[in-house]
Amino acid sequence: MGDVVLEWVTPYILPQKRRLIKAVALSATIVFTIDAVLFMPIFWFLVIPLLIAEFIVFRNWKFEYEYIYVNGDFEISKIIRKCKRKLAFHGDRKDMEYIVKGRQDAAGISTADYTSGVPGAPVYTMKINGQLVYFEPTKEFIDEMKNYRKVKF
Repeated sequence: MGDVVLEWVTPYILPQKRRLIKAVALSATIVFTIDAVLFMPIFWFLVIPLLIAEFIVFRNWKFEYEYIYVNGDFEISKIIRKCKRKLAFHGDRKDMEYIVKGRQDAAGISTADYTSGVPGAPVYTMKINGQLVYFEPTKEFIDEMKNYRKVKF
């Protein structure tokens, strides 16, 4: 009964650039809709595709990352709109080389960012399967990795 199960969720916060894009696109759609209703019905050919594109794109911008650690297996799932789950990353304890506090960069190694995007949040870098993974673990995860799994820190 010495199983270790840790699970935590990190919501993704839109960066300033995406918030600006969303605000400008919604404002343009409102202006074109008012113009189409009041002045020129030809603007409906512009409004309808804008509404459809915004609906599809902006709905997929609302997601969160779920980190699951079960007896050495580490999974990161991307949950879109709290109803659709995609497995984003899977790794095994045996393949973990090290975990370092902060963002680590290495030449020639691919990176994957599974963080919330909040400035000042504690981010760790894990090298696993020849890839650098950025994530935001809980204190229990770090303690478990230090004490029982002997991963280099």
